[in-house]
Amino acid sequence: MGIFTTAAGLDMLLHWGHFMAGVAWIGLLYYFNFVQTEYFKEADAAAKSDVIRKLVPKALAWFRWGSVATLATGLGIFAVRGGGMPIDIYVGALMGLLMFTNVWLIIWPNQKTVIASAEQVATGGEALPEVTEALAKAGLASRTNALFSIPMLFFMGSSAHYPHSSGIIAMLVAVIVILAVEYNAAYALIKHLDVVKKLPAAGIMGPMASVKGVVHCGLGLTVILFLILELL
Repeated sequence: MGIFTTAAGLDMLLHWGHFMAGVAWIGLLYYFNFVQTEYFKEADAAAKSDVIRKLVPKALAWFRWGSVATLATGLGIFAVRGGGMPIDIYVGALMGLLMFTNVWLIIWPNQKTVIASAEQVATGGEALPEVTEALAKAGLASRTNALFSIPMLFFMGSSAHYPHSSGIIAMLVAVIVILAVEYNAAYALIKHLDVVKKLPAAGIMGPMASVKGVVHCGLGLTVILFLILELL
């Protein structure tokens, strides 16, 4: 029963849980971005309302709690290993952490507004006035998470199969690049902060509006971050 009592056994079990939770979380992220969003562009109002009221809440429950389980098992792996891992894992973990915060601070709160508005319309009421803004905020954060997932998964894999030994400069540059992308997604949430008021306005969907665009942006960010770790 050493698998439950040794560090190596616990590490293996945590990785298993991390993979399972991550598959559920990222799988639903891809469903929302690559399937449901594209369907909504073609669906009529009644069909869209039915999906939002009956399917979306269930999918979002698996989605957000999958993110919790992924984070918890990831932190467990760090605790068991005690640090000293390749820089790749820290770059991937940073994007995973930002994706988690996007789920709970932007996507889920705004999706609750969207669901509440659909329920109100279905019972003969008017759509909530803030629903359009809520959709935009949740959509941008979700697209950003889809973008982040591509390099995040790459660096989780490269940490075991193509690890980098880059130093603090490479890590700092990578962090700046990642935070710049996150700033665009979180701008609507943090724009009231004094320090943010001194920075450029953001919150732009840009090429992420299309499936092809978000995939290309994700691949582009992967290349940029890889070159940072490879060359610095």
